[in-house]
Amino acid sequence: MARNTESTIPHRDADFDGWFENITNYVETMTGGETPAWTHIPREKAAALRERRVAWRAAYAKTLGPHTTVDTKAKNDRRGEAEAFVRPFMAQYLMFDPVTAEDRRAMRMHERDVTHTPIPAPATRPVITDLKPLGGFQVEIRFHDEPTPGSRAIPYGDNGCLLSYVWGAGRVSDYAALLQTKLMTRSPWTITLPPESQQAFLSCAARWQNEKGELGPWSDVQHVVIA
Repeated sequence: MARNTESTIPHRDADFDGWFENITNYVETMTGGETPAWTHIPREKAAALRERRVAWRAAYAKTLGPHTTVDTKAKNDRRGEAEAFVRPFMAQYLMFDPVTAEDRRAMRMHERDVTHTPIPAPATRPVITDLKPLGGFQVEIRFHDEPTPGSRAIPYGDNGCLLSYVWGAGRVSDYAALLQTKLMTRSPWTITLPPESQQAFLSCAARWQNEKGELGPWSDVQHVVIA
């Protein structure tokens, strides 16, 4: 038996905002202080959860009144990053003892038990087929699974394609140097970079990520000049 957490994360942004604040506050309470109730969660992981929450809230708040398409894109990007972090966080730290069913109910996590075949780590790699500068410091990324070049579908059991990237004066081919990440949940996907990245090189590669946060093999590193 395995617990299915996929339906835990609300779909509507307003619901997600309240849910994300609640689970973040609960984790901070249980991991904080001199004698925390939960010692199995590293404090840096709890701090990283709060960082994702702060980034999401700042971007979401800008869309609650008059706003631009850039604001909407930034909000969607921050939500994607938040979900890419919180799904494996829940699977790794919140589904087993010492976290109880009562804790999970308080965090608004669904406890729906289902029987299914365990999902393995991703075995194939994505192929980045196109990096297209759109102007406004945005780059459109097209990708597909290597065995199925005619399909843009995410492989079964995976929740997205984790893009790792860096921008700078020259091309970077070392995977270890691609320190920034975004979870791409469809192709094409557009990322927005800071204004100071204009005319710099974007170097990036990608891996499939499953619902447990496990990663598959790397794609080739690709490069483009940011417009």
